[in-house]
Amino acid sequence: MIREVVLRVEGLRKRFGDVQALDGIDFTCRRGELFGLLGPNGAGKTTTIRCICSIIKPDDGSIEVEGVSVASNPLMALKKIGVVLEDGGLYERLTAEENMKLLAQLHGVDGSLIDERIDSICDTLGLDEYRKRQFKKLSKGNKQKILLGQALVIDPPLLILDEPTIGLDVPAQKVIRDLLGKIKKERTILYSTHIMSEAEELCDRLAIIDHGRIVAQGTVAEICRKAGARNLEQAFLKLVGRYA
Repeated sequence: MIREVVLRVEGLRKRFGDVQALDGIDFTCRRGELFGLLGPNGAGKTTTIRCICSIIKPDDGSIEVEGVSVASNPLMALKKIGVVLEDGGLYERLTAEENMKLLAQLHGVDGSLIDERIDSICDTLGLDEYRKRQFKKLSKGNKQKILLGQALVIDPPLLILDEPTIGLDVPAQKVIRDLLGKIKKERTILYSTHIMSEAEELCDRLAIIDHGRIVAQGTVAEICRKAGARNLEQAFLKLVGRYA
C-alpha cells in the first residue's frame, strides 16, 4: 500500500550569485518513513532544508507539507514541522524543560498537554536527569537530545533533522541513531547526513544529492542496482565521484 505523502518538493531551484545551489530538486516523504538526504558537504542538503522551513526563499519550485504550500501559507505549513538545524537555536540560560515549554507555548500547544508531552519526551530521550539543568551546562550529546525534544514537543507530522550527529563522539552518535529508530515509527522524518553508515542503517528511502541535483533516489537496494554497486558506499562513489 502506498502511504500518504507528507512532504512534496518539486522543481526547487536556488541561486546565490554565480552559484546554482539547487537545480531542480524533486522528492516526496511519505507518512511513517525516514527519508534521507545524503550528499557531500556543500551539495545542497542544508539549502533544501532551509527552503522547506521558509528560512530561505527559493527562486523556483514548490513545497507542500500535508498539502499546505510553504510559499502561500508559511505559518500553517511551519506548524506542521519540527526541525533540528545544525546551528541549534535554544536559549543557553534556560533549562532543557524551559526551552521545550517555551516552544510549545509559542506554537499554541494546549497548556494541559505541555507537561505531559515533556514528561514523555524526557522519558523517551533519557533526559529526566538533565531536564532541570541549564542548556549551556550540558554535553553536546545531551544538547542534541534536547534539540530533538524541542522539535518533538509540538507533535509535528514532519520532523526535519540537519546533520544531527555532527560533532558527536561515537557513543553519542549511537544514542541519537537508536532514538531515531524508535521515533521514526511514529512520524515522518527528513534526515540530512553525509555519513553513509547512518543513511544505510536508518533510511527507508533516500536521495543522493550533488551540486544541487538529485543523482539517484529510492531504497538503498534500488540505488545500488541503479549504480551497479554492491553497497551504498560504492554506489555513492560511482554516482558522485568522491567521498562525502
